[in-house]
Amino acid sequence: MPRTNAIAALSFAAVLAAPPLVAADERSENFQMFCSVCHGDNGKGQTEEGRKKKARDLTNAKWQDTIDDARIVRSITKGHEKMPSFEKKLSADEIKALVAEVRSLAKKSS
Repeated sequence: MPRTNAIAALSFAAVLAAPPLVAADERSENFQMFCSVCHGDNGKGQTEEGRKKKARDLTNAKWQDTIDDARIVRSITKGHEKMPSFEKKLSADEIKALVAEVRSLAKKSS
């Protein structure tokens, strides 16, 4: 019986350690984990949670034109209005990668 539990525990650990399967055209793992719940995979903010919190439509090219990368970094790091801070969950490099991903959303939608 203990051997069965050990095998089950190792199998479970292997599943947790495996990288998620993400198609090339989908959002990054960090975007999916921290952003998609409100902004949606498409960035439009039309999820149930996004509508409740009035999440920004990240695909809006006019908004993207009026904001610089530093402001997006600050929003992700410190939070903004109903958006929580991700400072303790993401590294500076991960935040920079999310900024690039946010920027790519306007390009895809235009």
